[in-house]
Amino acid sequence: MMSDLLSTFRRRAQELIDAINGSGGLRATVDGLRRQMAESDRRRTIQKARSDLRSMDRQIDEMITAVGVQAVGLHRAGRLTAPELAPLAAHVIELQSAVEQQRQALTALEAAAAQERPEGRHCAQCGHELPAQATFCPTCGAAAPGAEQAGFCSACGTALRAGAKFCPRCGQGVLR
Repeated sequence: MMSDLLSTFRRRAQELIDAINGSGGLRATVDGLRRQMAESDRRRTIQKARSDLRSMDRQIDEMITAVGVQAVGLHRAGRLTAPELAPLAAHVIELQSAVEQQRQALTALEAAAAQERPEGRHCAQCGHELPAQATFCPTCGAAAPGAEQAGFCSACGTALRAGAKFCPRCGQGVLR
């Protein structure tokens, strides 16, 4: 009787060990985790190498820009001695002049548009015409000029207009 019980116990223990070591068992899980960790380490190393390359490319671009700025400065001063760079520097100077002219034209257009605006309130940020009761611009979200605010909603923090009895965002009653 005791030997039967002991052999049953041994058999069950061996089945348990086989289940742990078998497919889908603990050993397989640990092996799978090790493989995933190794793959993750490889990916992390690859990402680090890519990041380092991007950083070096940015540094190269910055240095090329700095060299170009120096060349244009030397050309302006009449001290550029490399004949290959002179036409490029002259073209950059022409483009800078064109950009400045374009900026001046844009400023003039914006000033003319501001004078032609119809009466009413306009957003100081984007120039969009504001509805009469607007507290914020519906286009860009900037606070409307001259909007009287009576504080903020205690529930959601939305700015409230003077005389508001309820929050326009969450409906919370305004405490006075």
